[in-house]
Amino acid sequence: LPAVRDTARVRTSIDAFLLAQLEQKGLSFSPDADSPALVRRLSLDLTGLPPSPQEVDEFLNDKSPDAYKNLVERLLASPRYGERWGRHWLDAAGYVDTIATDNDATIITERDQVWKYRDYVIRSFNSDKPFDRFLLEQIAGDELVDWRNAPEYTPAILESLTATGFLRQAADVTYAPELNTADIRHQVLYDTVQIVASNVLGLTIHCAQCHTHKFDPVSHADYYRFAAFFAPAYDPQNWKHSNDRFLPDVSARDKQTIDAHNATVDRQVVELQSQISAARQPFERQLFEAKLAKLPEPVRADTKSAHETAADQRSAVQKYLVEKLGPLLAVPPAEIDQALDAETRQKTVELATRAVELGRSKRSYGKLQALWDLEAPPRSYLYRRGDYQTPGAEVTAGVPAVLDDPAAPFRLPSPPPGSPSNGRRTALARWLTRPDHPLTARVFVNRVWQQYFGQGIVATSDNFGVSGARPSHPELLDWLAVEFATNGWRVKDLHRLIVHSSAYRQTSIATAAADASISRPAAETVDPENLLLWRMPLRRLESEAVRDCVLAVSGAIDSKSGGPPVLLKPNPDGSVEIDVASLARPADQFCRSVFLFNRRNYQLTELSVFDQPVVAHNCTRRTSAAVVLQSLTLLNGAFAFTQAEMFAQRVKLAAGANREQRIETAFRLALCRLPVAEEVAASQKLLAAQEDRSMAEKQMTPEQAADAALTNLCQMLLNSNEFLYIP
Repeated sequence: LPAVRDTARVRTSIDAFLLAQLEQKGLSFSPDADSPALVRRLSLDLTGLPPSPQEVDEFLNDKSPDAYKNLVERLLASPRYGERWGRHWLDAAGYVDTIATDNDATIITERDQVWKYRDYVIRSFNSDKPFDRFLLEQIAGDELVDWRNAPEYTPAILESLTATGFLRQAADVTYAPELNTADIRHQVLYDTVQIVASNVLGLTIHCAQCHTHKFDPVSHADYYRFAAFFAPAYDPQNWKHSNDRFLPDVSARDKQTIDAHNATVDRQVVELQSQISAARQPFERQLFEAKLAKLPEPVRADTKSAHETAADQRSAVQKYLVEKLGPLLAVPPAEIDQALDAETRQKTVELATRAVELGRSKRSYGKLQALWDLEAPPRSYLYRRGDYQTPGAEVTAGVPAVLDDPAAPFRLPSPPPGSPSNGRRTALARWLTRPDHPLTARVFVNRVWQQYFGQGIVATSDNFGVSGARPSHPELLDWLAVEFATNGWRVKDLHRLIVHSSAYRQTSIATAAADASISRPAAETVDPENLLLWRMPLRRLESEAVRDCVLAVSGAIDSKSGGPPVLLKPNPDGSVEIDVASLARPADQFCRSVFLFNRRNYQLTELSVFDQPVVAHNCTRRTSAAVVLQSLTLLNGAFAFTQAEMFAQRVKLAAGANREQRIETAFRLALCRLPVAEEVAASQKLLAAQEDRSMAEKQMTPEQAADAALTNLCQMLLNSNEFLYIP
């Protein structure tokens, strides 16, 4: 580790690397953030939700040396942790619930049950599944288990197959016959390659799809060698279109048993329905004859004959009679019901009841949006100028030469004898998760660092190539990658290492960086962009966290976790809202945002205005813009106002009628701290003014005016920078 002068600020090895560079510039870390800010920061970073006042008090009142450690462990053990950090991975995986390119707001093509992959990711983070295993399952889960011959699917088989949903995230419109063309099939393969390469390797290798770039070490041939890993599953010459590219979530034997059972039930139901029809037929015939008798005698016989003749054998005259007189002779089921005698009615009711009971006995199985090899590996070629119609030299599956180790070069193993899988993707995954791999661990720890500090050690987190940014702390990145890979690839240990550091625990307030005990130039002058991390960067909450925190503070947030997504509905004005009519239960509209239906382009309006990414392929780093539309949405949007009203009711129930108690409660719920004297005075003034205005202009009663004013205060807090930013 680097030697530093201020050893008292070294809490973890991370601090030594950062301090070494800071001290070279005459700088040091800023003082630690205060306890309320720390507990809020930790809770938002690890779970995406603010701490409750009780949780803040628990931390502030814990005077033991392990108070901070205990807080970290409690948050890492929360199911909300996986929902928060699983969302980051889903971004990089390009997860969406739609199957197509999503270019029309009104056309929603759902990828049936792909949410099972989302839930797999969340479970994996919550269980602290080692990252190498996590990656292995997603790239080659189908090759790790003998799912084809298993008499029944074990949890391990289901987990492994579900994990391969990672390779099913590319847009695939080949379900439409007119779009099931060779160029689109190839594009699905290329998009999958791009998602894997940018997410796992942090490389933009799709640039080499057309030709080798002069200054890019990944060659044209490298690109097609890498694509060949996925060709046995995505073979354009032997294509399975997107609506058929799924597996039942039961074994072949169980599926056969279920299908046979259901077929038997269907036959029995058909027989019962035939018996019902036979019992009703005499009464239907009587009613028909009665109506027929009312027709004029000259057409009566011909009309009867026309009805008794098969439709495809009727003469032109018979067709005319049926068309013109048929409605007069029709016997609706309700008329037959009225005509039945008591014995027949009882019999048909019993038969119908048995048919319904039989129908309920049918069994079902779900779908897994998995990936598996369809056949033996096809021949793969280098395509000149990226055009599949101009194949060049044949290539075999392999890794980019620049990443290969000359001392232990990548070798594609021969598939096991009799195995239906060729093992290519398993070989790729094991190469990616070698402890000495030059990129995999670095790319992942860099992305975790990015989530905590707003920017990765390599700022271009999806481009570790020569055209990407140089690392700000290369030795630290190397050390973190080695530490992560050699200590079991445990993601929660990586979190512990970061959040226990002085770098993470320091204040984000720039003015607090001045330290009279250290002679140094002004930090803002030496490092105005804070690349050396002399203070904690101030970060705005992501779109989902903004909505989730509003729901948490209002008390409306629902604990729904997993399962089918909550559907959205586009409106004619261009906004997108939750489809309340489709909800299984009303509380689902207040679920965490990770469980909303995720589209490529048309996201929930409250998320879009806070930079919810458009998912053309995947997203390895979100943008964070501050625009006036965000404030206007929180001021005028129906969601924001409704939540502010619920927030105000929560405050009213907790604080009663006392105005100062209401102010303190509102601040504690929204900002996790008590207001200072100036804030109390300003809030008192706001409440009084709004109450007077409501009584004067809207003729409200004093109680109604007080409630409305409290809603205004709550909405103001939800729109404040302090609420929207991680301290």
